[in-house]
Amino acid sequence: MYNFSRLINKYSRATILHGEATEGTWVNGKWVDGVPSQETISLAVIPFDIKTIAQLGGTVTAADAQIYSLNALKHGDKIEQDGAKYTVDTSANFKPFGDFYRYIAKGVSSFD
Repeated sequence: MYNFSRLINKYSRATILHGEATEGTWVNGKWVDGVPSQETISLAVIPFDIKTIAQLGGTVTAADAQIYSLNALKHGDKIEQDGAKYTVDTSANFKPFGDFYRYIAKGVSSFD
């Protein structure tokens, strides 16, 4: 098994993981919506280069990114780094060969 943790940590930066909203509640007779949770995690978010975009035949765009992480994410997780927002779309588990996870995240303009 290969150890990529040092390399991934070198290129990782603080990233906001947007979690599910807490359940709403009644306060003084008025409904108050739940507040989405936010957690800061460390991820390496790497944009796709033009050659890779062309080779993948339109399945990714310049707004999409590759994510390398030492911790597992879930399909549909919403992340934000330096103002860019992404939704985790596909994953590849490299744990049998190395110590990391690789994801493709779709760039979004805003979260629903």
